[in-house]
Amino acid sequence: MSKPNTGPTILIADDDTALLTALRLRLEAEGFAVVTAQDGYSAVDRATHARPDLIVLDVNMPAGNGFSVQARLQKIEELQQTPVIYLTGSAADSIDRSAAALGAFAVIHKPFATADLLATIHEALANVPSAAAG
Repeated sequence: MSKPNTGPTILIADDDTALLTALRLRLEAEGFAVVTAQDGYSAVDRATHARPDLIVLDVNMPAGNGFSVQARLQKIEELQQTPVIYLTGSAADSIDRSAAALGAFAVIHKPFATADLLATIHEALANVPSAAAG
């Protein structure tokens, strides 16, 4: 019997369905509530409704890349302080610069160890008072 996910809510947006499913299952097993999206438009819509404590965004996805999603979310007062972690398969330095310019918490390059992503998520949430209490 699985325990209810009463921990912080995490939105994961990635167009790779296998990765999305694997991350959702792993994070739910860690006690997080998980909301998923497969494109930029859905990510903005789901973030607007779910008000996640943390957002994990793929850089390259349809209907708005991760940077345009974060820029749109920063216009919503309740989401302006939500930490964002980017996932990318690109090694381009411009990715890291763009993420830093938007105030992203971290950029994690694919392929990555799930344990590294989890450690980064916990570190980001430790800096969010409402999420740390959850």
